[in-house]
Amino acid sequence: MEKPRAAENSGQAGGFSAPSGTGQNASRKRGAAASGRAAVGGASGARKKKAAFKAPRRGAPDYFVHETDDDMLLIISNTGDRPVAKRKHQAAARKQQCVQRSSVAGKRKRDRSGAPAAKALVLGGQATDSQAAAGPSWGEHLPVEILVRIFQALVAAEGAVPTLCRVARVCRLWYGAASSPALWQRVSVGFCWGEPGKKQAPQTEKRIRSTVEWLVPNRFSLLRDFALCHWRSQVPFVLQALAESCPLLAALKLSHCSGVSPESLSALAGRCPQLESLNLQNSQVDSAAVVSFLEAAGSRLRQLWLTYSSRMNAVVTALSSGCCPGLHLLEVNTEIKQSSQHLLLSVEQLQAACPQLQVLRLLNVIWSPKPSPRSAPTSLGFPQLEELCLATTSYSFVTDSILQKILQASPRLRVLDLRGCCRVTPKGLQELSCPDVEQLYLGLYCSAHHLVLPSEGSRLLTWKWQHSLRELDVAGQSFSERDLEQALATFGQGGGRAALRSLSLIGTKVTVSTVSALILSCPDLSYLNLSSCRYLPRGMKRAYRGQDDVRQCLHKLLGSADEPAAAQETSE
Repeated sequence: MEKPRAAENSGQAGGFSAPSGTGQNASRKRGAAASGRAAVGGASGARKKKAAFKAPRRGAPDYFVHETDDDMLLIISNTGDRPVAKRKHQAAARKQQCVQRSSVAGKRKRDRSGAPAAKALVLGGQATDSQAAAGPSWGEHLPVEILVRIFQALVAAEGAVPTLCRVARVCRLWYGAASSPALWQRVSVGFCWGEPGKKQAPQTEKRIRSTVEWLVPNRFSLLRDFALCHWRSQVPFVLQALAESCPLLAALKLSHCSGVSPESLSALAGRCPQLESLNLQNSQVDSAAVVSFLEAAGSRLRQLWLTYSSRMNAVVTALSSGCCPGLHLLEVNTEIKQSSQHLLLSVEQLQAACPQLQVLRLLNVIWSPKPSPRSAPTSLGFPQLEELCLATTSYSFVTDSILQKILQASPRLRVLDLRGCCRVTPKGLQELSCPDVEQLYLGLYCSAHHLVLPSEGSRLLTWKWQHSLRELDVAGQSFSERDLEQALATFGQGGGRAALRSLSLIGTKVTVSTVSALILSCPDLSYLNLSSCRYLPRGMKRAYRGQDDVRQCLHKLLGSADEPAAAQETSE
């Protein structure tokens, strides 16, 4: 009986055919059936490969989201309103538990080795860790409204681009949430296709245009704040697209861009009636384009940022002529490579043209006051001005008389930045009609060896504003030790708690006793810079940040003051 079995096995192994008769016909039938199944399986496999993956659609939710008056979202279940669906759900859950119990019982019966049976995947209707890991993620079951709120916090921290572009690729639910126009109200787009300033290939340029053409109408319907950074081409095309699809646009920033055409700015002025903020700093823009925009939309413009060059004189003239009567903020800075040309600006004309100005910043600009013509209207100053910044690291023509002319009627002034203005004296600051200055910056961060600086007068500043000063910077000033001691002692003489939070004494003649008394009288002091203070011991000349660090500075100063006294007693 063993011999025929061996022969049969050897015949199959060697590829021999089966004997003729019934066995052969059966073999043929089985072969045909197998080949048929293989063909069907191959066809279905091909269809599976060609078919695109489709995420399962979500059923109707068993809740609804209610937004309260205090900006909260309430998820309220509505399963109680559908008893039939509830009974079906409970029956399905009971059936699933029965199936799981029978499978666990069968597994225990088959286990003959005496090993403890495996835990059921579901115990008491709750999923274990292994099932939770194998099941869908938590993000696929959140309500869309909650996802939108989460994405809003993410966008506020990291920006809409590329954050929303990345989360939209997670799943269909996240794609729908990321597509909400409410998340695309503030967008900043850099140059993502290569190095800034490099010329792109034609295919890349075409891809950029197609991206903008799709993004603007599909995502920017509620856009309010848009920034474009480091674009050397396609800028007019982007501005035209914004003008056509973004009627709610209120703020536009072009940083390090070039090629801005007058037609594109005119389109924005005509089709974006809410546009009130324009930032063109560090961008190459023709002055004629800016002037045409100001003439068209200047009446509603509230904020304007410019970079001064010789080409911007026409813009300054347009501002002084009154094309922006409702302007609240004006900032003019200079390029990195400064020119020797001076900005000529008439204070009286600007005050008459922009009476509602609240913030005026002329940063690092060599500014020379321009005499007003006789026909110019009499100015009443800047009655709404809250911040004046004339900081510079080069040369300054600002004197006490010019400062008095600018601030002759500015009782609301809170911030006064005069860093580098070496011609301004403490006596001139004391005569200003600004009773509640909170931030005063008088530091000299340029070479001051050729300047004759005052050695007295710091106490005039602290006596005038000790009740309101929160930040004070007198770095590089030549006030004497006695004058600084009297000035800083005024912060502890007021009836209430000292308001001082930040103090910079870089390079001054402040002493150990003066600094110690100041820290004791200002418990809220959280920033103190003592760098290059020649009268302080070594190891103490640095910046202290935080109240704890300032307190440690006090302990070290008191310790250094006790050491000489102890050494003197020992010698005696």
